[in-house]
Amino acid sequence: MMNNTLFKVYAFLVLFFVALVFQAKSHHDTKALIGKLTKRIDSGDSTAENYYNRAIEYRVLGQMEEAENDLKMALERNINFTVARRELTRILSKKGKHKLAIISAEKVIINAITQREKSSSMILLAEVLLNAGEPSEAIKYSSTAFKLNPKGKIEWYLLHARLLREIKRNDERPKILNRGYQTTGSIVLRNAWIDSLLECEQYEKALPIIEEELLESRLKSSWKLRRARAYIGTGNIDAAMNDLRTCLKELDQRIHPKNPAMTLIADRGLAHALLGNVDTAKNDLAHLIEIGADKWITAPLEKAIDSIGNQ
Repeated sequence: MMNNTLFKVYAFLVLFFVALVFQAKSHHDTKALIGKLTKRIDSGDSTAENYYNRAIEYRVLGQMEEAENDLKMALERNINFTVARRELTRILSKKGKHKLAIISAEKVIINAITQREKSSSMILLAEVLLNAGEPSEAIKYSSTAFKLNPKGKIEWYLLHARLLREIKRNDERPKILNRGYQTTGSIVLRNAWIDSLLECEQYEKALPIIEEELLESRLKSSWKLRRARAYIGTGNIDAAMNDLRTCLKELDQRIHPKNPAMTLIADRGLAHALLGNVDTAKNDLAHLIEIGADKWITAPLEKAIDSIGNQ
C-alpha cells in the first residue's frame, strides 16, 4: 500500500515538472518566433502575413495591445485580409472595445462571399454582441447563421444555447443542444444537453442517461454531481448528499494545486453550494472570476448560490 502511494506521488511530481518544462519551452519558442518575425519586418519584409503571424504570437503571450497594433498594420497592407479582421474583432471585444468590435464584425460580414463565410461571420457578430451585453440582438445573428448553414458547428450550438439562457428562454435550450448532439455526435453537446435538462427540471429524463454514464465512466465526479442535482429535484435528498460528498472526495484528488482546471473548480463550488457550504462556494466563484472563466462555466454556480441566498 505504501509503495503504491509513493509511486503515485512520484508520478505526480514527474508529470508536474514535465508540464512546467513544456510551458517554459513553449513561451521561449513563442518569444523566439516573435524575434524572427520582428527582424523580417524591420528588414523591410513588412507584409500583412508577417504582421498577422506576429500578432498571433503576441496573443499567445497575452500581449493584447501589441497584437491589436500588429493586426491593424496587417489590415493597412491588405484591407481584405479576413482572418486578420476576425482576430482583431475578437481582441477588440475581449478588451471591452465593444463598438469597434461590432463595426469590425460587420465588415467581416460585408466581405464574406460564400454561404459558409457568411454564416461563420454571423456567429462572430453574435459573440461580439453577447460580450457587449446585447443577447437579444445577438441571437438574431446566431439564428441567421443556422439558416445559412443548418448543420452548424459545435460552438454555434453552445453559443445559441447560452443566448437562450441570457434572454430567459431556458425551455428551448434542451432542444437546440440535443439537435446539435444528434447532428455532430459531440460529447460536449451531449453533456451540455443533459445539463440543460437538469436546469429545466426535466430530472426523470436526465437520470437514466446519468446512471448509464456512471456505470461506464472512470472519472465520476461530474456525473455524481449531475445525479445529485437530479436527486434533489426528485426529492431524494439523502442520496444526493451522499453523491455530493463522494464527488468532492474525487475532486480533491483531481484538482491541480498550481494549475487547476476551471471546470473542476466550478464543479467543486457547485457541490459545496448544494451541500450548503455557501462561503466555500463563493470562494470558488470568486476564484473563477479572477482567472477569467467564461460565463457558461460560472453560470450554474452563480445560480445555485443565488437560489440559496433567496431561501
